Amino acid sequence: STDPQAPYLTTLAIGDLVFHQGAPSDSGVPVRHYFHEDVFDQSVITMERTGQMIDAFEAMFGPYPFENYGTVVVDADLGFALETQTLSVFGADIVDSFASREDSVAHELAHQWFGNHVSLGQWSDIWLNEGFATYGEYLWLEASEPDFDIDAAVRADYESFGFLLDTPPGAPSPTDLFNSSVSVRGAFTLHALRITIGDDAFFRLLATYVEEYGGANAVTSDFISLAEDISGQDLEDFFQAWLFEAEIPPLPR
Repeated sequence: STDPQAPYLTTLAIGDLVFHQGAPSDSGVPVRHYFHEDVFDQSVITMERTGQMIDAFEAMFGPYPFENYGTVVVDADLGFALETQTLSVFGADIVDSFASREDSVAHELAHQWFGNHVSLGQWSDIWLNEGFATYGEYLWLEASEPDFDIDAAVRADYESFGFLLDTPPGAPSPTDLFNSSVSVRGAFTLHALRITIGDDAFFRLLATYVEEYGGANAVTSDFISLAEDISGQDLEDFFQAWLFEAEIPPLPR
């Protein structure tokens, strides 16, 4: 790799992998994949819009931060995916002939900005990785589906299982670091912030955060400080409620 890389973002995959050249992004980012031969066709379908995702996220987060991108799909049901830097790893359980798990593809790609390029200063701030990548799933649908109403979608999910997210995402237990509150309530936090400060300030915040902390580490207080600077608002109570209190706050209108 030509860029700084956190050690956990390095993975070795061994198997009967077949190279597939994906369509590059319009901005020119090369896309190359390695799919296990047993799930090759399903992988091609699932990863087909990777280049388009890069373009969509570049418009929101800033230029793609690395020299290329792609995915590795192995012949095992991993039950998870990992944002390995420039070559995300997926199990066979993520790919199918309908691209039904394209949300996971968007999630791991969003991590290239949030988690890989801007890495954590401490593991207790893992919501900065997982909340941002989970919100990236919603953002991809907003960018790619003309009829998708992101506010309605977030509110529907909030009503369905928000009451279960009673663990503060900004202070996860070290024995349950990747709990659902970190990712899902973290994403809800970002949507609530977007409503609170407005789209213009919100997307300037995301791009500025990546620009200022890319290639280095950040912690939650860095993000909060930047959010207050860009929005001109006092957001102490907002972030205290969403990130550090047990009871999830109501979504603002």
